[in-house]
Amino acid sequence: MEMKIIKKRLMQGKMMMSDHVGERMAKRGYTRKDLISCILQGELTETQYYNRRFGFVIEGFDADDSPMVVIVGFGKIKGTMKIITAMPPIADKFKRVI
Repeated sequence: MEMKIIKKRLMQGKMMMSDHVGERMAKRGYTRKDLISCILQGELTETQYYNRRFGFVIEGFDADDSPMVVIVGFGKIKGTMKIITAMPPIADKFKRVI
């Protein structure tokens, strides 16, 4: 997967949010603007495969230029993607750790 495809899906309105990311955003104080900022400015740093599904780890910055991580995957509808979760990069595996 390439970042340009992920960004294209976002700009086409073919990026949906999971229920999980909505909960995490509320808990962590993130907004839709933060998600968009992270995806548009970020870089794809890892491809994960869990429970027979791919996840793409994007490391970027939120709207306030604080480091942020977003994980996206394929949506159920062909040609769509889904934002799975959003989090601050607090683990050492990320490039920019808070």
